[in-house]
Amino acid sequence: MTITESDLASAVADARAARIDRDAQQVIRWAHDLLGDGLMMTTSFQKSGMIILHMVRDIVPDLPVYFLDTGFHFQETLDFAERIRREWGIRLVLQRPRLIGVEFFNKHGKLYESDPDLCCHLNKVEPQKELLDRYQGWIAGVRRDQAATRGAAESLEILEGAKLKVQPLAHWAREQVDAYLKDHAIPTHPLFELGYQSIGCQPCTQPCHDPSNERAGRWMGKAKTECGLHTFWKKKNEAPSAATAPAESPLVSPAPLPPETA
Repeated sequence: MTITESDLASAVADARAARIDRDAQQVIRWAHDLLGDGLMMTTSFQKSGMIILHMVRDIVPDLPVYFLDTGFHFQETLDFAERIRREWGIRLVLQRPRLIGVEFFNKHGKLYESDPDLCCHLNKVEPQKELLDRYQGWIAGVRRDQAATRGAAESLEILEGAKLKVQPLAHWAREQVDAYLKDHAIPTHPLFELGYQSIGCQPCTQPCHDPSNERAGRWMGKAKTECGLHTFWKKKNEAPSAATAPAESPLVSPAPLPPETA
């Protein structure tokens, strides 16, 4: 059952008035109570995502959790995702682009070098659009302190098309994130130990030692800071942007790219 935009706006206003949007666990529970089977989560298994997953498995253990498998992820990411699926028992589902791995490379070549915006659009935005065509609510791990482009993020945002974006940690600081991970002994992506601070596709992610900019290792040297997942869909009343069925777990990497493109 889809909630009308006016009813959604009213529910969000009430939640903000009650300060539910400032409590990560409460806002997850509230969103599920409101949308039921119309709510899902996406994650790339980074620090914020792991905290939200930790909360979700206690609050809504059967929530569908989607991983956008672009075909360009580090093997460490795929291995870590499979470990969390197995050990935590989450309902993890792969969401893939229409072309992946060798098929994508054969058609587009090194698109991540020649046109990274288009590469992200085909491999992330379009698969995400398929999810938002099926769900009304989306839980994501965006925080305000991650980058200037995310500085206005709210815990509850209404997107065009009467979609609800839920960002439970929007107002958390990095210190809170690190403290929660430590207090709850939550495992983290192994590449964090090698100097990575934000981990995306392998060709476009490098270690970053700038403590003031968590995403500085993404698309280094390019005038690009976002993949589009959190900028393509506009909040209600914002200016418009210019800009396959999921496979079940366990995670299986697609056919590898030719060695020189890895």
